[in-house]
Amino acid sequence: MSWIACTGVRRRHWGRFGAAGLLVTTSVEGVSHVLLDERADWVHQGGTVGVPGGAIHPGEEPLEAALREAGEEVVGLEELAVDVLAHHVQPCAECERWTYTTIVTRAPSTLPVRPRSMESAGLSWVAVHDVERLPLHPGFAAAWPTLRRLVSR
Repeated sequence: MSWIACTGVRRRHWGRFGAAGLLVTTSVEGVSHVLLDERADWVHQGGTVGVPGGAIHPGEEPLEAALREAGEEVVGLEELAVDVLAHHVQPCAECERWTYTTIVTRAPSTLPVRPRSMESAGLSWVAVHDVERLPLHPGFAAAWPTLRRLVSR
């Protein structure tokens, strides 16, 4: 994979074909929770929180990429029966050439998970009403208002 530069601005994105991630949601005592990934300090945008995800490979659909990336990054989702509730496409605000697709799926419970990749500093189930209090990855922060509505349905 490689970086793609925005047209006319000094910004770049990982993945020539865009990127995709998996936002897993469940309910705990009637409160919606989402599985979030804290990015390791050494990676791009390290120390921020978002969803497991990454670059879309050539010929890959966003759902395939989101599932592959989640499998590469998270131990504990192997048995998750994917129940796609929604997908959200967030274009880059500056160039709109590059997009990040978030696939929203449901888990039956707060599955026990742990990082599979050194790119992750940790995974946690977070109540939807607490997400904004975290140091969100800028792209996830931009998409979160719409994603929150999708998971709160």
